[in-house]
Amino acid sequence: MSNQVILWGTLIIPWLTLLFMPKEDIKRYISVGLLSAILSIIALNTGISNMWWAIRENIYPFVGVHPFFFSLFIILPMWLIKYTYGRFWLYLTVDTIINAVYAFAGLPWLGTRGIIDFNSSLIAFIFASIISVILYKFQIWQEGIYVRSERNGFSPNLQPAAAKPLTKDQKDNEDE
Repeated sequence: MSNQVILWGTLIIPWLTLLFMPKEDIKRYISVGLLSAILSIIALNTGISNMWWAIRENIYPFVGVHPFFFSLFIILPMWLIKYTYGRFWLYLTVDTIINAVYAFAGLPWLGTRGIIDFNSSLIAFIFASIISVILYKFQIWQEGIYVRSERNGFSPNLQPAAAKPLTKDQKDNEDE
Protein backbone atom coordinates (compact mmCIF):
# COMPACT_ATOMS: atom_id res chain seq x y z
CA MET A 1 0.00 0.00 0.00
CA SER A 2 1.42 3.37 -0.96
CA ASN A 3 1.91 6.19 1.49
CA GLN A 4 -0.50 8.38 -0.48
CA VAL A 5 -3.30 5.82 -0.04
CA ILE A 6 -2.60 5.70 3.70
CA LEU A 7 -2.62 9.49 4.00
CA TRP A 8 -5.79 9.94 1.93
CA GLY A 9 -7.44 7.13 3.92
CA THR A 10 -6.64 8.85 7.20
CA LEU A 11 -8.20 12.02 5.80
CA ILE A 12 -11.44 10.54 4.42
CA ILE A 13 -12.36 7.55 6.61
CA PRO A 14 -12.73 9.42 9.93
CA TRP A 15 -15.14 11.91 8.33
CA LEU A 16 -17.22 9.04 6.95
CA THR A 17 -17.72 7.71 10.49
CA LEU A 18 -19.73 10.85 11.28
CA LEU A 19 -22.52 9.36 9.18
CA PHE A 20 -23.13 7.05 12.15
CA MET A 21 -23.21 9.84 14.75
CA PRO A 22 -26.53 11.62 15.40
CA LYS A 23 -26.66 15.23 14.22
CA GLU A 24 -27.29 16.48 17.78
CA ASP A 25 -24.12 14.77 18.99
CA ILE A 26 -22.10 16.24 16.14
CA LYS A 27 -23.29 19.71 17.12
CA ARG A 28 -22.58 19.00 20.77
CA TYR A 29 -19.03 17.68 20.33
CA ILE A 30 -17.68 19.46 17.23
CA SER A 31 -16.13 22.22 19.34
CA VAL A 32 -14.00 19.62 21.19
CA GLY A 33 -12.84 18.22 17.85
CA LEU A 34 -11.88 21.63 16.52
CA LEU A 35 -10.04 22.53 19.72
CA SER A 36 -8.21 19.21 19.47
CA ALA A 37 -7.06 20.06 15.95
CA ILE A 38 -5.86 23.52 17.01
CA LEU A 39 -3.94 22.22 20.02
CA SER A 40 -2.46 19.36 17.98
CA ILE A 41 -1.25 21.76 15.29
CA ILE A 42 0.38 23.89 18.01
CA ALA A 43 2.07 20.74 19.36
CA LEU A 44 3.17 19.79 15.83
CA ASN A 45 4.73 23.20 15.23
CA THR A 46 6.43 23.07 18.62
CA GLY A 47 7.88 19.66 17.77
CA ILE A 48 9.04 20.76 14.33
CA SER A 49 10.72 23.90 15.67
CA ASN A 50 12.50 21.87 18.39
CA MET A 51 13.41 19.16 15.86
CA TRP A 52 11.53 16.42 17.74
CA TRP A 53 9.77 15.36 14.54
CA ALA A 54 9.47 16.32 10.89
CA ILE A 55 6.93 15.61 8.16
CA ARG A 56 8.55 13.94 5.15
CA GLU A 57 5.56 13.03 2.96
CA ASN A 58 2.17 14.65 2.68
CA ILE A 59 -0.82 15.02 0.37
CA TYR A 60 -1.22 18.01 -1.87
CA PRO A 61 -3.55 20.47 -0.12
CA PHE A 62 -1.94 19.86 3.29
CA VAL A 63 1.68 20.65 2.57
CA GLY A 64 2.72 21.87 6.02
CA VAL A 65 0.37 19.82 8.20
CA HIS A 66 -0.47 16.13 8.17
CA PRO A 67 -4.01 15.07 7.19
CA PHE A 68 -4.34 13.53 10.68
CA PHE A 69 -4.84 17.01 12.07
CA PHE A 70 -7.81 17.69 9.79
CA SER A 71 -9.53 14.37 10.25
CA LEU A 72 -8.43 11.89 12.87
CA PHE A 73 -7.56 14.49 15.50
CA ILE A 74 -10.98 16.12 15.04
CA ILE A 75 -13.20 13.05 14.82
CA LEU A 76 -11.56 10.71 17.35
CA PRO A 77 -11.99 13.08 20.34
CA MET A 78 -15.64 13.57 19.35
CA TRP A 79 -16.31 9.82 19.47
CA LEU A 80 -14.28 9.40 22.66
CA ILE A 81 -16.08 12.19 24.51
CA LYS A 82 -19.44 10.94 23.22
CA TYR A 83 -19.01 7.53 24.82
CA THR A 84 -17.04 8.42 27.95
CA TYR A 85 -18.22 11.91 28.97
CA GLY A 86 -19.28 11.99 32.61
CA ARG A 87 -16.84 9.22 33.58
CA PHE A 88 -13.49 10.95 33.74
CA TRP A 89 -11.43 7.93 34.77
CA LEU A 90 -12.83 5.83 31.93
CA TYR A 91 -12.11 8.69 29.51
CA LEU A 92 -8.57 9.06 30.84
CA THR A 93 -7.90 5.31 30.65
CA VAL A 94 -9.20 4.90 27.10
CA ASP A 95 -7.47 8.06 25.92
CA THR A 96 -4.16 7.02 27.51
CA ILE A 97 -4.35 3.68 25.69
CA ILE A 98 -5.11 5.43 22.38
CA ASN A 99 -2.29 7.93 22.93
CA ALA A 100 0.17 5.16 23.82
CA VAL A 101 -0.72 3.16 20.71
CA TYR A 102 -0.35 6.28 18.56
CA ALA A 103 2.93 7.43 20.12
CA PHE A 104 4.67 4.10 20.60
CA ALA A 105 3.29 2.05 17.69
CA GLY A 106 1.73 4.43 15.15
CA LEU A 107 4.52 6.98 14.95
CA PRO A 108 7.29 4.33 14.59
CA TRP A 109 5.28 2.63 11.84
CA LEU A 110 4.83 5.96 10.01
CA GLY A 111 8.56 6.52 10.48
CA THR A 112 9.45 3.21 8.83
CA ARG A 113 7.20 4.14 5.90
CA GLY A 114 9.09 7.42 5.47
CA ILE A 115 6.06 9.59 6.15
CA ILE A 116 7.51 11.28 9.24
CA ASP A 117 10.77 11.43 11.16
CA PHE A 118 10.62 11.63 14.91
CA ASN A 119 13.09 11.60 17.75
CA SER A 120 10.86 11.05 20.75
CA SER A 121 7.63 9.08 21.09
CA LEU A 122 7.55 10.01 24.77
CA ILE A 123 7.22 13.71 23.99
CA ALA A 124 4.37 12.98 21.55
CA PHE A 125 2.65 10.89 24.24
CA ILE A 126 3.03 13.68 26.82
CA PHE A 127 1.63 16.29 24.42
CA ALA A 128 -1.33 14.05 23.55
CA SER A 129 -2.07 13.36 27.22
CA ILE A 130 -2.01 17.04 28.13
CA ILE A 131 -4.29 17.85 25.20
CA SER A 132 -6.75 15.14 26.24
CA VAL A 133 -7.14 16.59 29.76
CA ILE A 134 -7.65 20.07 28.27
CA LEU A 135 -10.32 18.68 25.93
CA TYR A 136 -12.23 17.04 28.77
CA LYS A 137 -12.17 20.24 30.83
CA PHE A 138 -13.28 22.19 27.75
CA GLN A 139 -16.25 19.86 27.26
CA ILE A 140 -17.26 20.36 30.92
CA TRP A 141 -17.19 24.10 30.29
CA GLN A 142 -19.18 23.66 27.06
CA GLU A 143 -21.81 21.57 28.83
CA GLY A 144 -22.23 24.32 31.42
CA ILE A 145 -22.86 26.85 28.67
CA TYR A 146 -25.25 24.48 26.91
CA VAL A 147 -27.32 23.87 30.07
CA ARG A 148 -27.48 27.59 30.89
CA SER A 149 -28.63 28.48 27.40
CA GLU A 150 -31.41 25.88 27.60
CA ARG A 151 -32.56 27.25 30.97
CA ASN A 152 -32.63 30.84 29.76
CA GLY A 153 -34.20 30.00 26.42
CA PHE A 154 -37.74 30.63 25.26
CA SER A 155 -40.44 28.52 26.88
CA PRO A 156 -43.50 27.69 24.77
CA ASN A 157 -45.57 27.60 28.00
CA LEU A 158 -45.18 31.34 28.56
CA GLN A 159 -48.41 33.27 28.16
CA PRO A 160 -49.25 36.93 28.48
CA ALA A 161 -50.97 37.94 31.73
CA ALA A 162 -54.29 38.55 29.96
CA ALA A 163 -54.40 34.98 28.68
CA LYS A 164 -53.90 33.38 32.07
CA PRO A 165 -57.04 31.92 33.66
CA LEU A 166 -58.38 33.56 36.81
CA THR A 167 -58.00 31.82 40.13
CA LYS A 168 -61.13 30.77 42.04
CA ASP A 169 -61.09 33.75 44.40
CA GLN A 170 -60.70 36.33 41.62
CA LYS A 171 -63.72 37.81 39.84
CA ASP A 172 -63.93 38.95 36.30
CA ASN A 173 -64.47 42.75 36.22
CA GLU A 174 -66.61 42.58 33.07
CA ASP A 175 -69.52 40.97 34.98
CA GLU A 176 -70.04 44.03 37.19
